[in-house]
Amino acid sequence: MEIKIAFIGCGGIANAHMVALSQLSDVKFVGMCDIDENRAKTASDKYGGKVYTDWKKMLSEIEIDACYICLPPFAHEGQEELCIEKNIPFLIEKPIHLNKNKAKKIVEKIKEKNLITAVGYQDRYQDIIAYIKPFFSEGNLGFFTGWWVNGMPGVYWWRKKELSGGQAVEQTTHIFDMSRYLIGEPIEVFSVKRIGLMKEIEGYNIEDASAVSVYFENGVFGVIFSGCFLNTNGKVGLDFYFKDKVIEYTERQKVKIDYGSKIEEIYETGNLILKEDTAFIEAVKTKNQSLIKSSYEDAYKTLIFTLCANEAMEKNKIVKIKY
Repeated sequence: MEIKIAFIGCGGIANAHMVALSQLSDVKFVGMCDIDENRAKTASDKYGGKVYTDWKKMLSEIEIDACYICLPPFAHEGQEELCIEKNIPFLIEKPIHLNKNKAKKIVEKIKEKNLITAVGYQDRYQDIIAYIKPFFSEGNLGFFTGWWVNGMPGVYWWRKKELSGGQAVEQTTHIFDMSRYLIGEPIEVFSVKRIGLMKEIEGYNIEDASAVSVYFENGVFGVIFSGCFLNTNGKVGLDFYFKDKVIEYTERQKVKIDYGSKIEEIYETGNLILKEDTAFIEAVKTKNQSLIKSSYEDAYKTLIFTLCANEAMEKNKIVKIKY
């Protein structure tokens, strides 16, 4: 069964998906849409598909089995809603939206149509995460720390809070999501921020760093750090402190498990985008949502988690998380 794929957005992450999808024999590229026509044409020349600059026109003109929505946070202007209206399953990159009310309405519409969806939390597909996940059901995790601390991405919109949502929402979201995936649901957050370190960056209005204290419904607590001010090597991952072990997770690289009497290290070797895309295509073919590790509905909860962290940061108060 051949799956006809179209792309809305043909930038960096879209190209990573195109490379992966091109390795699957049952995928055919039928549409490439980008506001930059040259970008769409470059993708079309390499992988195939009709070139568009208008996503509404593309979704209306050609037959599509599944759509990839690979847009900056600020550029969500109805692409998901039109896919739902036309019963087109879609994979969307994180963060899924900046407007929580619109995101919630999208969740409701997806439920009504029982539509297959996926969100680009590729870290959930790691073998090292599958290996450590059972430990979290033992009930002896005390607390954790999470980190996404490094330099500032170069794209212009990232440094503007109104366009990206800030680092917690756009980048450290992978760490927030992994904490949910492994630990459970958070119920409240409190945040502090640091500003004033990036004065040389024109048009910059996000926080330079933040620390988000999180309390989970199962009693676990932790702190998630973000920082984009470094000019040297940083740290990305999570450290978990159990009663009988310590797990250090280095994002997309390895886990180190210290049992006291021995240390175990396991390295990630898989192509995560390929794993994620393979699962999505198979889910579309078989109409089996369970193959996907992050649906739109689940990713909506991570969005709310990070937006609440932002709210706590701005209001300097504890914020209850309500989905």
